[in-house]
Amino acid sequence: MTYYIFSPNSAEQKKVVQKILGIPKESDVRQLWDAYNADQENHKRVLEIRSIQAKTVYRGIPGYWLKIESTHDDLDKKLLHYLCKTVGPERLNGWVFYPVKTLPYKELEKNWIRKYHFQSTPQNQESYRVFFREIKKLLKDNMLDNAYHGLLLLLQLKPGFLKKYHRYALFEELAIRYDQVDSFQRAEKCLKLQCKILPDSPEPLLNISNFYLFNEKAEKAIDLLKGSLKKFPYHQYLMHNYIIALSNIGHYQLAFAELKKVLEKDIDNSFYWKLMADILYEKEDLKTALQCYRKALHGNLEEVPEDIHADIYAGMAACYYETDQYKKAKNYYLKVLKIFPEDHYALMNISQIYFRHLNEPKEALKYIKKILEKGYENGYLYYQLGLIYMALEKQEKARWHLYRARRMIPHFQPVHEALHQLRSSEMMKKTPNKR
Repeated sequence: MTYYIFSPNSAEQKKVVQKILGIPKESDVRQLWDAYNADQENHKRVLEIRSIQAKTVYRGIPGYWLKIESTHDDLDKKLLHYLCKTVGPERLNGWVFYPVKTLPYKELEKNWIRKYHFQSTPQNQESYRVFFREIKKLLKDNMLDNAYHGLLLLLQLKPGFLKKYHRYALFEELAIRYDQVDSFQRAEKCLKLQCKILPDSPEPLLNISNFYLFNEKAEKAIDLLKGSLKKFPYHQYLMHNYIIALSNIGHYQLAFAELKKVLEKDIDNSFYWKLMADILYEKEDLKTALQCYRKALHGNLEEVPEDIHADIYAGMAACYYETDQYKKAKNYYLKVLKIFPEDHYALMNISQIYFRHLNEPKEALKYIKKILEKGYENGYLYYQLGLIYMALEKQEKARWHLYRARRMIPHFQPVHEALHQLRSSEMMKKTPNKR
């Protein structure tokens, strides 16, 4: 029979071994513990305990566990009684507290404080680390409210603990999970708590502003970012979110005014020129948008990440496409591919330009095949392939891809029209010419 005993830290674990084996206080517990396990001749067995092994988990629950193996295969009542008397039943096997259902905060607090000896002195850092692992397991087990209350207790007992080693990121992860189940208020609280933990960092402010924008709460984002930019006036991504929030509620003039202010102080900032160009593109002022994209290319481009470079090229390509300058559009999408060779959006657009506007179906086929090679597929992709094969007069391949498209997007009328056109073309070829 096997029994498991929980301890919140290694010191408590050693004390338990000391009690069970009756090791004197002055002795080396680790040495005598190892010697007991190594005694194959059973000279000094304690209540038929074969071995005591240290474990880090039991049934997925973290802790400084002891795995106690008895020589008896069946329930050893005498040993069980001894262990309960020595350490208490609340530290044995399935009696160890782990909330498998949602409980009120006060009940969780009482049980966790008792389980981890949080009120004892001196406090042991290992206990907090094990508790943090338990919170992560609760999150993994989808016990969101219990995980949230666990983080609140940690914040109450030891505020500095969550600042270290990016542990505060668990609030962000929890917020994402709450957002997925449409619990906006609890997700918002998690991100606000992250801001309290890191009052001198812009990162939590960026997280919560992203959250507001994603949930279409532009007004909340604006209120937050106004104050944030006073504290971090040169943080580009906070400014980016502020401009996007203003644009989302139609305050374009204010967005432009804010961008002009920062560009007056930093005229070569490629990031801000790109941001201004994006807004102009949304407003369909393509000529001015192109001018701003060009300024972004001639600014401090080496200081912005590669994905921003790609966004600038993609923005210019879109402007050229909208103004029927297809060769230029193609060339700028090709620049995107130099940075991100597997960019599906750029590959698809290049294929469409070659097929629909430059009358080069072979080139169109080459780029659209690259998307399929990466395992990405959808009905519109197969529809495009069907049209390309029709243009190349490869009827069998055209039919196969169009049928595949019809199965995936049965309500997309152009697929049915393309199949009708293909059948009509084949019938015309089969019909003999009348003399």
